[in-house]
Amino acid sequence: MENQYKAKWGSLEITSPPPSGFRKLITMEFEEFQGKVLEQDPSFVSILLESLYAGDFYLLKGAFKKDFLEELKTKTIKYAEKSPSAYHEMIEGCPDFQRVIDHETSKLYSYTAIRRSHFFFPWNNDPLDCFEAVNKRWRIFKFLSGLPLDAYEKNTPKDGVVDRIQVALYPAGGGGLASHTDPTKTQKVIIGAMMSKRGEDFQAGGFFCVDCDGKKVDFEDHIEVGDFVCGYPTVVHGVVSVDPSEPVDWPSFKGRWFLGLYSNDSNHVKNRNTTQRIPEEGRIEVPLTF
Repeated sequence: MENQYKAKWGSLEITSPPPSGFRKLITMEFEEFQGKVLEQDPSFVSILLESLYAGDFYLLKGAFKKDFLEELKTKTIKYAEKSPSAYHEMIEGCPDFQRVIDHETSKLYSYTAIRRSHFFFPWNNDPLDCFEAVNKRWRIFKFLSGLPLDAYEKNTPKDGVVDRIQVALYPAGGGGLASHTDPTKTQKVIIGAMMSKRGEDFQAGGFFCVDCDGKKVDFEDHIEVGDFVCGYPTVVHGVVSVDPSEPVDWPSFKGRWFLGLYSNDSNHVKNRNTTQRIPEEGRIEVPLTF
């Protein structure tokens, strides 16, 4: 299937600078969005990519069934309870792993993050039994990035770019993610499925983008479990501290859950493209008690 998105991205990115500010949120059913992306009507291709490149984000409703994500959460907790916190570079043979990123560990990263991250790679044994279901959705976003539908799926770190699923928990008690941007080299949209609902699973905090006036725009009131959010990676975004007034309790696995999909430069790549921190004044506040 010829991919019309590749040429359109090329023309957009050479004629104007990338967006840094959020413009508006557009809501669609995931199935409708998927069908339109694959159909590649020239008018839709232009409208969609120009919209993303102007800073619009898309909220795609009902991408996953709630039961699937609840089961995914349960499997992740079981995996985490048997796996000590660790870190592994993305090199040949890299295993799946979880890392508890508290305030002290966060100093090792390019931006502040307080979360429990669980990383899964396609060359391992898929302990969550999720890659097949996830890839069916992920392929749509790869295609609109100008890539083949199955791009990177069979890659291992020596190939340079690898797929990685992250199931992340932003714990009650101050879990969050500083304002940042992501690279556009390997994919043209950031994508993630929402696994928790504010008001039910947690009470305060959540995903935001920063608009052109520097104001944080809250997304969580619009989000249901199973929705996808996608947008151009250079738009500044992050996660406001989750339930910061509560005491943190890492073993409880209570907080805001998120399924993130990203195709990364592996550690075999020199001068890897990575997430960029926003200057100090744009960062979220995180408690110092971790």
